[in-house]
Amino acid sequence: MTPERKHRILLINFCEAEAASVAKAGFTVECGYIGAREKRGTDWVPYHFPRPLYEYEVSVYNSRLPDQEEMARLCGSVKNLLTDKSMFEPFLMWQTLPATRIAFTGVPSGFGRLTPAGLPSIGLRDAHEGVSIFETHVDTTTFSIPELGKLIASFRHDIAAPVGQYASWAEKVPYPFNHYPVIINRNGDEIASYGSVYEKRNLPVYVILPQLKNNANALVKLLELVAHLRPELFPDREVREWFTSDDFAFAEENAIKGQIDAKIKETIAFIEKKRAEKAEVAQRYSFIKKILVAREDAGLAPEDKLSTNVQKVLEFLGFEVEDIDAKIRGAIRKEDFWVKEGREFLAITEVTGTNAKNPKTKEYNDLLGRMTTIFKRRDLVPDASKISGLLVVNYDIDTHARKRPRLYSGEAEEIVAAAKDQNIGLLSTVELYDIAIAAKDNLITREEARRLIKQFGRIEFKGKKPE
Repeated sequence: MTPERKHRILLINFCEAEAASVAKAGFTVECGYIGAREKRGTDWVPYHFPRPLYEYEVSVYNSRLPDQEEMARLCGSVKNLLTDKSMFEPFLMWQTLPATRIAFTGVPSGFGRLTPAGLPSIGLRDAHEGVSIFETHVDTTTFSIPELGKLIASFRHDIAAPVGQYASWAEKVPYPFNHYPVIINRNGDEIASYGSVYEKRNLPVYVILPQLKNNANALVKLLELVAHLRPELFPDREVREWFTSDDFAFAEENAIKGQIDAKIKETIAFIEKKRAEKAEVAQRYSFIKKILVAREDAGLAPEDKLSTNVQKVLEFLGFEVEDIDAKIRGAIRKEDFWVKEGREFLAITEVTGTNAKNPKTKEYNDLLGRMTTIFKRRDLVPDASKISGLLVVNYDIDTHARKRPRLYSGEAEEIVAAAKDQNIGLLSTVELYDIAIAAKDNLITREEARRLIKQFGRIEFKGKKPE
């Protein structure tokens, strides 16, 4: 009895001869087209699919465009993919069909990512000129697919020179995906890779290959393996797997398989639990890390502002922090506060953020002026001799925190000496972060952390820096 449903494979940017070669191997293929992104008054990406994408089990994208006359004959009229959102946007979601997506990279499409292949999270960049030495790695860990890795690795000798592009996840690989580079250069740049998810077994969800000497031949081998790994996508293909199926497996084999499945289930539960714990820790202490990148922009939500997170860090270390805007109208901006410890320490605190390599002296002079204003308010501070200042600065924000210069270094060094004379502490958010982390990790006590912050002049943490 013939199955009601037949598999379909969409070949994007393949010529007629290549499609015929794949069809000859027993696969049902149809040709589609996605052109390069261009400007025609607005963004334009020409495309043609014979049917909606969700009617294909597998899609195969070739970044190298075929002969335009042949493509016109195969595909007919084209439309703009960017304006046909009902077709394009589902293609950018992992949960939608096609279930397995294959891409041959090498030629820029105008996106900078593998978006035309339905892989928008995979970034692309130009390959180095003259690269010719390829290394392979076949992963055999829990969620890998070793047979797929071996097949991809076998294509190493068929790579067409020059290698056009490197591909990699544009951000950290999210759960539940697992990404496996297979062919790389000596610099570690990815030339071929695949991704899997675990759904009772490891399933291939994408394969990324460079241009090969014969893309169609390699594609046939790849589709045959995908049909073996995901037979549910190919209900009409006759695949003689009964000989190695569970139906004829020995009892010992089934017992081992059961043990493997149980261990995989246990591993997945462990990973999910630990990921949840990791996320909870990251959220619990997020205010400490935020001070390295936060600004004081008026449009930010309060929880994202630099002053809010600096206040949380200081309170975490045991200081009493009080917003003084309510007490001193107009004298001090609302992001400033009093930082107290008992009756002996009171610092008028200014918090500021800047992209500059070193903050301007204006912030220091403003704080000095505010301290003078406070000195005159005897109703609020009877003993002015106990008042000091604290300037907390997040600067050079777009630079790696460990590569930022010392606060007020170079030509502004005289500010450091002046601050010491005026009982003002100068504290960068990098140093505050290091102090807070050292206290959190019990490398120093919170009392020691507060003692460091109560210093005058440039405040620097001399202990072991967090890794």
